[in-house]
Amino acid sequence: MSNPYLPRGIRNSNPGNIDRVAGVRWQGQAAVQKDSRFITFIDPAWGIRAIARVLITYQDKRRAADGSRIDTIREIIERWAPPVENNTDAYAKRVASAMGIGPDDETVDVYDYATMKALVLAIIKHENGPGPRNGQWYSDQIITDGLARAGIVSGVRHGS
Repeated sequence: MSNPYLPRGIRNSNPGNIDRVAGVRWQGQAAVQKDSRFITFIDPAWGIRAIARVLITYQDKRRAADGSRIDTIREIIERWAPPVENNTDAYAKRVASAMGIGPDDETVDVYDYATMKALVLAIIKHENGPGPRNGQWYSDQIITDGLARAGIVSGVRHGS
């Protein structure tokens, strides 16, 4: 989308506003990167896939500040949106509220389709504001396609 009035994440098909990192190439990354800070994807489903892959990496390979497994919304958001740039407490509370859980509930399983979908939708909304489709930016089909590209499919649980 090239409409300059749309949020940057939506214009870049990167609704999670994932930063560019030198030497890192994402599946679905556009050949020409027009944004100096954030990755541009060829379509929103690839950007949604990237959000899901980052969240999976957090849960599988990273640790929370206290050394524990990342399994709460607060721990996820503290990595996703570091406090040097964001009000992580407010961000975590907003995402947890959208998911119907507390920010410190140790119940987040990103391999669960419903959990991952709710988490991705809440991140997209926080990063870009409410969208024109009942508060969302993308149709269920685009969300489903992006999650499937990350290996998250309704009714199927993978991972550890």
